[in-house]
Amino acid sequence: MIHIYILADRAYDTEPIRKCINEYTGAFDQIPIKTRAKKGHYRLNSISIFRPKIYSLRSNVEGVFSVIKRLFNGTNRSRTLKLSNKETKLKNLIYNIHRSTQLPKK
Repeated sequence: MIHIYILADRAYDTEPIRKCINEYTGAFDQIPIKTRAKKGHYRLNSISIFRPKIYSLRSNVEGVFSVIKRLFNGTNRSRTLKLSNKETKLKNLIYNIHRSTQLPKK
């Protein structure tokens, strides 16, 4: 059985975000719990499903974001949300093409 996880940092530890991840996407949230969090169905359930080993993979994602920002400028110049989303997707596509051309051939 394959499990899908969504990784986020402690700033995203809110009950509505956890509910959205669990109910609408069907994934498990891997968000560390804030120290003052004492209630909430999804928060209390997260304590039992939190996996530090999986959460440690978040640094890989942050590394890719850092490279994209350095190579292709971290700011979007688009004026509307729709165009901003397209610009972000285009930067990700260009990064993937760039990365695939940089890999050593076997």
